[in-house]
Amino acid sequence: MDGLDVCLADIQRRDENLDVRVEAFSEYAYSAEWRGKLQTLSRGDTETVCRMNYEIAGTYVDFIKEFLDEHGLSVRDIDVIGSHGQTVWHEHRHSTLQLGEAAVLAENFGIPVVSNFRGRDIAAGGCGAPLVPFLDYILFKEMQKTLLVLNIGGIANFTILPGNADSVNDVYALDTGPGNSLMDLLAMMIGDGQRTCDRDGLIAKSGKIRRDILTHLMGHPYISSAMPKSTGREVFGKEMLNDIIREFSLCQKDYPDLMATLARYTAEAIYSNYQQFFANMHRIDEIIVSGGGAHNPVVMNHLRELFDGIPIRRIDEYGIPGDAKEALAFAVLAAAAIWRIPANVPNVTGARRSVVLGSIT
Repeated sequence: MDGLDVCLADIQRRDENLDVRVEAFSEYAYSAEWRGKLQTLSRGDTETVCRMNYEIAGTYVDFIKEFLDEHGLSVRDIDVIGSHGQTVWHEHRHSTLQLGEAAVLAENFGIPVVSNFRGRDIAAGGCGAPLVPFLDYILFKEMQKTLLVLNIGGIANFTILPGNADSVNDVYALDTGPGNSLMDLLAMMIGDGQRTCDRDGLIAKSGKIRRDILTHLMGHPYISSAMPKSTGREVFGKEMLNDIIREFSLCQKDYPDLMATLARYTAEAIYSNYQQFFANMHRIDEIIVSGGGAHNPVVMNHLRELFDGIPIRRIDEYGIPGDAKEALAFAVLAAAAIWRIPANVPNVTGARRSVVLGSIT
């Protein structure tokens, strides 16, 4: 909820394969006022949700125009827009809602827009998440290593890509729990809304891990829940952070310790999910990390300690800007929708079958 990521991708279809290249990428920060509106959206009334569906799309239009200008592009250079939209609510295997009216984008730019990527997977009995494993398979299947491809966004998720994978159906993935969501919210509290994250992990570095709080957090039922599993900020969000502060009677001076604890929690939740579901089946040769959490040295150091001896590299080393990965994923899913290529992974989401994702406007 801190801004819009815009990625220009060149995607070519080669028989059964897709060749993917990032041409340009930019991030556009939201104002503090706009972030505040988005953060209260999940508790909004019908009128608010309806209005915001169009206002969010209008914001996207403005940023896409800025992106085209910044990179010397014309709308004629673009074949299709993939727009994930702003998640308002995501309920495991039940329902999901992303706002950002696709018709507004289609009307402003005069090109097809693919949106609503999660709905069809849920209709087929799946979780609707995570959807990035399709991209992970395309990017890394030729490496012939067993990889844990980790994205630490608001929610953390990873893909297990076996070195001998014959198809995308050999891939496994899950949401592990919080990525940056709780840390970002705490940073905003500490900075009175002017700070969007714990940049360089400076706040976490100034605190000490509270083992009592960490034990409590690791006891959350989601961490040990069965696969398939997906989650969101409706679980690991503001309500949870407020509950922790209240339950442990924390005040401002305790917040650095809480930040240090949350950084450890993100890493331990990732490691715990690997240990529970995959450690006995797949020995990991390498971990590839992307997302905002890859910039947090405290989280990264915890991961190195927990996954002792396994090389951990950022996805940037493979020519993909780490912050661009999620935007790239939905560009690829948009292309797949146009070509009618099924792009969910039933192993991952629990769907009954493979389906084409996205609605075309």
